[in-house]
Amino acid sequence: MFGFVVLLAGAVFGSVSLTYPFGRDQAIYAYAGKLLLEGKMNYLYVFDLKPPGIHFLFAFIQFVSGESMFNTRIFDIIWQSVTAFVVLVIAYRVTREKLLAVIASFIYIFLYYRQDYWHTLQADGSLNLLFALSVLLLLSSHDSHSFIKLFFASILFTAALLFKYTIISFLPLLFVVLLIDKKDLLSLRIKNVLVFTGGLIFAALAVLLLYYFTKSLDAFWDIQFTQTPLYTKIAYETETGEYISGQLLKLFTYSVYSPLIWLSFGGFIYLAVKRKVDFTGLILLAWIVSSLFSLIVQWKFYYYHFLVIIPAVSVGAVLGLSVIKKILVNRSLLFRFVLIVFIIGFVAFAFKPYYQNYETLFGFVSGKENLESVYVKNGFTSDTVFMVGKTLKAVEIVKNETGIEDGIYVWGFDPLVYYLADRKCISRFIYNFPLLWKGENSAFRKEFMSELEKNNPKLIIVASNDPLYFISGYNEDSKQLVKRFPEFDTFLNSKYTYKRNADDYEFYELKKW
Repeated sequence: MFGFVVLLAGAVFGSVSLTYPFGRDQAIYAYAGKLLLEGKMNYLYVFDLKPPGIHFLFAFIQFVSGESMFNTRIFDIIWQSVTAFVVLVIAYRVTREKLLAVIASFIYIFLYYRQDYWHTLQADGSLNLLFALSVLLLLSSHDSHSFIKLFFASILFTAALLFKYTIISFLPLLFVVLLIDKKDLLSLRIKNVLVFTGGLIFAALAVLLLYYFTKSLDAFWDIQFTQTPLYTKIAYETETGEYISGQLLKLFTYSVYSPLIWLSFGGFIYLAVKRKVDFTGLILLAWIVSSLFSLIVQWKFYYYHFLVIIPAVSVGAVLGLSVIKKILVNRSLLFRFVLIVFIIGFVAFAFKPYYQNYETLFGFVSGKENLESVYVKNGFTSDTVFMVGKTLKAVEIVKNETGIEDGIYVWGFDPLVYYLADRKCISRFIYNFPLLWKGENSAFRKEFMSELEKNNPKLIIVASNDPLYFISGYNEDSKQLVKRFPEFDTFLNSKYTYKRNADDYEFYELKKW
């Protein structure tokens, strides 16, 4: 029955995402996943800074449901509903309260689909199922002293780590919890740490061997551990201290997550004073702290970065509510009043983004609007730097003026063109920022020019109105950035002729002589 309730909540809240197109990030993952299914390894064929987990997840989604933005959203609803159910099971283990466990799962799915098209289907939210399953297996392995469950908990955590490296902070906290757990002998505690470490090493070696035998280990290592820190440095340089302090203040005081965080820590403080913090509580605390660290250490506070904290603080919040119930044990009516006020206040505070999305969904379901029109209505950024309607026009032109075997190149940051047009990018640099951002990138430029001269794409599409200062370090759009790459500018002017303009895209066709 509880599983049905969670799936129903997932369907009700997740249904708004059915009218969401892909943003740029999801387009990268989808294109990388598409090439993975063709046997072309990410990083070697697709330059992307994100860890490999999200690419493989999108490959699996396309293997199961085909290349479809709509089907991918359906898969996400199922994935997140299962995550919410695991949250329910963990919450019940923590509180032994069925109602509170259901509330925890409700909070999770409600907050996840409160995000829009750009911030769902991201690595930060997709890892939650794997992380939550790992936590559940850790709790279960402690109950039955199961090394097998502990080992698989480690495998699942490593899989989650392949979506977001910043959750690594959970690892030292976990080892401390395992070592101070006085339920077991010291020798058994050490064995638990070794078993978990063994699972980590096993999974990590499997990944490294995969990239080694596919001859893509060098590309993987360079992008993940050389280029990503360079990009992070640019992000740190472009963020101001005032912005960071403001975001931290908002997180802990007046964001939708603030009551969940304070209920969590309030519950732990009470249990610590009463000396009732057990292994389960310590694991939950480690989960919450490491998730918050994962969010804060990135220093950017994009909305999708908050997704990683939602399952942990959802469980932590109901732990806090269970503590309030114990304090008010003889005043059950008062506790019910507190619970009702919390639920109503939380929903009222967090429900606003659903209003317009449900209206759009009803327009689609009733047949008043088709899928493309609702995509256009939902798929834009407030600064107009990205508008899926413009991308769809570009895709139509590419389909009409190129064949399936013709290579193309988009000088900008819109990999959705490749994915929706079903055309190959002639370079692994499916967006142009690695060729431009501050730092040594002469090798990348040389590689890119070599690919251009070898493949001579039929169309080169130059984007404009897409400045991304936080990524490139330059407050210029792609059209302006052409001048910062003289070799490409010369190649474009000598071998291509301007053909047409469509919104933010200029189309250049390869000369026939």
